[in-house]
Amino acid sequence: MIVFTDTIDQRLGDWISLNSPDKIVLVVSTTSRALCLPILEIYKNIDNIIYEIPDGDEAKTLGFCEDFWEAMIRNDVNRNSVVIALGGGAVLDFGGFAASVYMRGIPCIYIPTTLLSMVDGSEGGKTGINFYGTKNIIGTFTQPTKILRNIDFLKSLTHREILSGWAEILKHGIIQGGNIWHKTQDGIPPIEETQNWMEIIRENVSFKQDVVSDDFREKGKRKLLNLGHTIGHGLEAIYFEDPEMTHGISVANGIYWEAVMGVEMGFTSLETLKIIEERIFPLFPKISWDEEEASQLVSLLMHDKKNAHGKIQFTLAKNIGDCHYNIEVSEEEMRNFAMKHAVLKELEAENDA
Repeated sequence: MIVFTDTIDQRLGDWISLNSPDKIVLVVSTTSRALCLPILEIYKNIDNIIYEIPDGDEAKTLGFCEDFWEAMIRNDVNRNSVVIALGGGAVLDFGGFAASVYMRGIPCIYIPTTLLSMVDGSEGGKTGINFYGTKNIIGTFTQPTKILRNIDFLKSLTHREILSGWAEILKHGIIQGGNIWHKTQDGIPPIEETQNWMEIIRENVSFKQDVVSDDFREKGKRKLLNLGHTIGHGLEAIYFEDPEMTHGISVANGIYWEAVMGVEMGFTSLETLKIIEERIFPLFPKISWDEEEASQLVSLLMHDKKNAHGKIQFTLAKNIGDCHYNIEVSEEEMRNFAMKHAVLKELEAENDA
């Protein structure tokens, strides 16, 4: 559901009146607490339990979960309570997971505050935290009780945060090859074009809902949504401490590098690679790796949760609108690819010098 601030207040109030939760637990990030929470009536009028986590993936750990569960126990949160996760994808992942296993599951309402979480992270019923250097390796498939997307929150985002969401929109467009892809040809619309953004978000949410409804537990068609995320998650882990690296930059580069791999495998058409490159790099910085990072990348990808039979499972684009999943790449093949392009990066660095 895509609404404005007043509508969120009304729908939250209606849900609370109807369900009469004993406790309301608000999970927020540092940024969403400062920029988004104060404008909601639930913050002003109800005595809530507020649990704040750091921005980004830093809080997606068992340690933070344990601290959160302890806080809920101390505050007598029970099965008739509700968790409201207000923030970007990391907040929804964390809050959704923590709620899904507390007392074997209590209701959780998502209020995504970033473009990325509106078009992707809030939809699909995946929750998760990171563990042992692997992204979202511990989690559940649990649908939120309600999702309320507030278009007004887009005004609080930086251009970099808009770019993060745009990477997922590009991904959806490459998979679908239809109206979503055609709309990306016009570039990122001004944030003031509220109606345009509502249509873009609605189309992307509808697309993801259609994919997920056919394959909730990701046994088949839903794997298409992993396009760009295999190498993308690896890059995100390598550059985890870089404050300029975002999930969207990682995914955009993942889409590109996986298309390069697809061309070298004889799977992706060269024309498709050119189209993807032209659509991504006027907007996103290009990320590569050196030889040491190449080995790290291969190691990370070999521990990807999607893997099977000791091989990395990729989703690759053959053409725009024609993507395939369960494309196997061996460790040796991945290492050869990573090392080949690491050499190219070093040569580029020497030329720049």
